[in-house]
Amino acid sequence: MINTFHTSYNHGPVPPPGPPPGPPPVPPRQGYRGPVLPTNTSLVKFLSVMMLLLMILTFGGFFYMFHRLNVQVEFNMCMASRLDRLTPEQRENCLKLVGNSWGTGQDGKVAFLSGRGFYTLPAARLVLTKKTPGIKVKDQLNTLYWDQNHSMTKKINLNSDGSFTVEQPGYYYIYSQVSFSKGQTKVPLRQTLWTRKPDKDKKQEADWEQLLMSYCSLPQSSPVSNVCTASQAGVFELKKNQQLRVNVTSNDLVNEESTTLGLFKLQD
Repeated sequence: MINTFHTSYNHGPVPPPGPPPGPPPVPPRQGYRGPVLPTNTSLVKFLSVMMLLLMILTFGGFFYMFHRLNVQVEFNMCMASRLDRLTPEQRENCLKLVGNSWGTGQDGKVAFLSGRGFYTLPAARLVLTKKTPGIKVKDQLNTLYWDQNHSMTKKINLNSDGSFTVEQPGYYYIYSQVSFSKGQTKVPLRQTLWTRKPDKDKKQEADWEQLLMSYCSLPQSSPVSNVCTASQAGVFELKKNQQLRVNVTSNDLVNEESTTLGLFKLQD
């Protein structure tokens, strides 16, 4: 049976209708990544650059130390080979003078590590003057001429006749290296170090005295262009204004690139 009884007591007032639904959300556009979070970009770039510089300095420092070590090893081997060519008496005098120059106490160690006093002593490293193609210099003595513009000299004067003069007296270590690129059938390939004391007449050739002499040889029948090197070294006591020079078998046979001469004064 259906209940058809209705009364206002059981039903209250009718509520108003709710708001209409909002529009649907808009889909994101293509390529839109959303809001970017704030970051400290400048600080990150600065730290990256600093790390890169630190790595460059680190590898550069290791490379420099490795290069300096190789140079020092090559220099020590070169000096050892030259000392082997000296006579026992010359070797003993050289080692004695070098030991006395650096001292035996703390002052000697400091001088050795800092190099104090070395750069104030007379020294020279000479290189040959480049030959002009097509022009031959007439020199019956075959004296080596040194390039004043490219040679290193300190209190050592280069003369126009190929000789050089020391300004300070004392004991000097002298070495010379002459390379020959062509053979000579008549006479051996030779270099000779000569000296002339200041009290001698500069016009007299007989006043020159021989200090050192060395030889090298090349095969005559070899089709390959070989090079041989004559080296010599020694310690000598030189006076003020004493002159030295180097003569060879023939200037035309000398290889310019690998020929040099050097000397330096040992500390008193």
